[in-house]
Amino acid sequence: MLALVLAAALAAAAPPPPDLTASVLTDVCLPYVTGDSRGATAVGTLGFLPAPASDGDTLNFKTEDEAWLLRLTTTGSAADDNLNRVCVIQARRGGFDGARQSIQPVLREQGFTPEADLPAGRAIWTRGGVTVSLRQNPGAAAIVRVTFSSLDAD
Repeated sequence: MLALVLAAALAAAAPPPPDLTASVLTDVCLPYVTGDSRGATAVGTLGFLPAPASDGDTLNFKTEDEAWLLRLTTTGSAADDNLNRVCVIQARRGGFDGARQSIQPVLREQGFTPEADLPAGRAIWTRGGVTVSLRQNPGAAAIVRVTFSSLDAD
């Protein structure tokens, strides 16, 4: 009987996306930094839970197994022409190469331009006022940082 209940619970749970880093970039980060409210609302559908240390300007999330951490931050205002939005994905699985393989196709499809001649362990793509950077320090998780600055916008 317990096996049947467990099987039913597993079948009812939504499976995680096959590539969570790309899904978060597409469904959360890029919409969020450009001001689309769907970005912040997609967090829960991707399996993220609220994490401690959120405040008025910053919201923190994590997956249940803490393999991915997510931070959304907004500072400044459009009225003052100093609006900044930041979405940071910390991918604790897959490393730099896995994260790069996840996000490169998304960025190409959306018209981002890669910066040339960057050192190993660092990659940057830009489009308008949006910058996507990927880095990994030795022994640390890969970090995908998506930013929007009204100062850099076209």
